[in-house]
Amino acid sequence: MKKSLILLISAFIYTVMATAATTDNADSAYNQKCYQDAIKIYEAQAQESGTSSDLYYNLGCAHYKMQNVPQAILYFERALVLDPSNTDARANLQFVREKSQIEEYTSDSFLTDLFQSSVSQLSSNTWAIISAIVFVMLLLAIAAYIFMNSILCRKIGFFGAGILLVVFIATMAFAFYHRSVAVNHTDAIVMPQTATLSTAPHAPSEKEVAFKLKGGTKVSIADSVVTAGKPVVVWYKVESAHHEPAWINSVDVKKI
Repeated sequence: MKKSLILLISAFIYTVMATAATTDNADSAYNQKCYQDAIKIYEAQAQESGTSSDLYYNLGCAHYKMQNVPQAILYFERALVLDPSNTDARANLQFVREKSQIEEYTSDSFLTDLFQSSVSQLSSNTWAIISAIVFVMLLLAIAAYIFMNSILCRKIGFFGAGILLVVFIATMAFAFYHRSVAVNHTDAIVMPQTATLSTAPHAPSEKEVAFKLKGGTKVSIADSVVTAGKPVVVWYKVESAHHEPAWINSVDVKKI
């Protein structure tokens, strides 16, 4: 038993040290302006040790230095999915979009945008923790209403429980919504310098061209169609800023 525990601790320490060494190598390559080497090391680290918000942020910075704007935006977005409180990733994402004149996708509804913006400020785990805390407070408020003799305390417990119930439901909804967005990967980034979208799920003729989108543009995937033939092609029906829904070849986008 002791030998097994020692082996586990040794393996953990080795993994931590190896990860730290890999990160140092990648950071060193980045500081020496060897951005392509840094990208390769960061990607290898992601495969070996798993992803993280900071790792995606580093990849985004390296890709931007390589003037690969769509890849930079993709990794900054992925960093924010894992950790919405990553202010560096959020600031760099905004900077890259503004400098490249890429408009951020927004829905037609102000309330929808407000809801998504509010939810995205915290991770699903953080919302779940807040929800658990609110639930405990709700139970205390109910207990105060039931067991307290003071009329004032009973009123505070009654109305407080009502407010906390609403907050609990809201925070739970935020947690589930944020989790579903992260798992379902409904948002994507256009990768080519310019992508042509079609009015139908196939390569467009001249009359079927819907519009073109700049590389780095964020779109929301609403539907998908797999076309028969060889090779098999997947087409996504996407929504983007100030455009009607249209179809794009799946090879032209990468899911966040």
